[in-house]
Amino acid sequence: MNKASIPSLPLSAERSPWLRGPMRLPGEPLLSALALILAAMARGESVLDTVSPAPELAATAEVLRALGAYVAPAGPRWHVQGLGVGGLLTPAGPLPLAETGAAAPLLIGLIAGHDMEVVLDGPPADPVSEALLGFLGRNGCRIARDGGQMRLCGPRFGVPLDLALPAEAAGLVAPLLLNALVTVGRSRLTLPAGSHDPAIDLLAAFGARLGAEEDAAGLRLGLEGLAPLRAQALTVPGDPHLAVYPAVAALIAPDSELTLSGVALTARGLALFDALALMGGDIAIGAAQKGGADIVVRHGGLQGAVIPAELGIAAEDFPILCVAAAFAAGDTRFEGLGEGVRRLALTRALRANGVDCIEQQGGLLVRGSKRVPGGGNVAPRLDPKLAMAFLVLGMAADRAVSIEDGTVMAELFPDFVTAFEHVGASFSSAPAAGGPAA
Repeated sequence: MNKASIPSLPLSAERSPWLRGPMRLPGEPLLSALALILAAMARGESVLDTVSPAPELAATAEVLRALGAYVAPAGPRWHVQGLGVGGLLTPAGPLPLAETGAAAPLLIGLIAGHDMEVVLDGPPADPVSEALLGFLGRNGCRIARDGGQMRLCGPRFGVPLDLALPAEAAGLVAPLLLNALVTVGRSRLTLPAGSHDPAIDLLAAFGARLGAEEDAAGLRLGLEGLAPLRAQALTVPGDPHLAVYPAVAALIAPDSELTLSGVALTARGLALFDALALMGGDIAIGAAQKGGADIVVRHGGLQGAVIPAELGIAAEDFPILCVAAAFAAGDTRFEGLGEGVRRLALTRALRANGVDCIEQQGGLLVRGSKRVPGGGNVAPRLDPKLAMAFLVLGMAADRAVSIEDGTVMAELFPDFVTAFEHVGASFSSAPAAGGPAA
């Protein structure tokens, strides 16, 4: 983690005359973990750029080292010396899975394809992992739980997959493909028509023998197991949940146009851009290449809209959308936000910067205006997304907006300030003068 690039508290963002140029975001966390795992399975040394700074990546690397791979970070660039497909070594002790987060199912899918017994410390109990373990158990993997540990023993002769997955099982695609990579024979997965998983592009980039055909019945994937992978030098697709911050900045700062390079087109991440499109945002998404696509965002007038709960936007992602709504003409109603502490912190920060908002049952109404006063001082209270959202608001508000502690952004976007300064944003270490506190 690179905390050196995060200014000490406090931090203020001032109104920008324009924001222009390209910006590359930190890698999407799950794709970063998948890239590390594929590099550990390839022969030779891979160099991975813009790997996510999220702490679960360090935990994933620790597991891969215990399985015999050489994994060394140098800021956002990682060097991985792989062992080849099927070359993982039996670890000397239990593997610490508790801190690997969403990467845990990937590691389980991979490990369960090897004919060896492994003990996992802190195995996950989320729905994706439980569904995965259910399938692996039916496919010959022996699974035994003992308190906070789980013992996995992969089958001596695994059976190739032949599965049709519903849309709600999208989280199983990458773990099952990793399992298929170390299983003799050709595995087949059928996904719903119109599916696109960036993990498929990442596997192909490492040379997996992966075919894809789409027809009315769905997207049919065929993967040849035990085929060698090639070491790669590649850039991990950017995190769309971070790309939304420069996107909103470009929409609300006058005369702005930003190109967000190589952003991962994940379904949950694209929901944020769908919300901005409902507000009339000028957003163009290019063709996907190697799991990512360039997104061009231009300044333009936003309109109030209803952001439905069906988009499935996480509560932590609402602040940046509310910042966009603050500059929209008319009212924007956000459904599905909930009514807890997170909404309270958000409404306080909006009101401290002169934005009119009304709490509603399970949601929030934001009354927009072409000019937002700003001038507030926001206490992010360890919420990096609240901090980033209101720094973005400061880039277009009449008065500078400050946050009490810039270091809270370190685990998500350590180079937030530097990246925005390169496209024209202006920051200072002084708090906004005379503004109300939130």
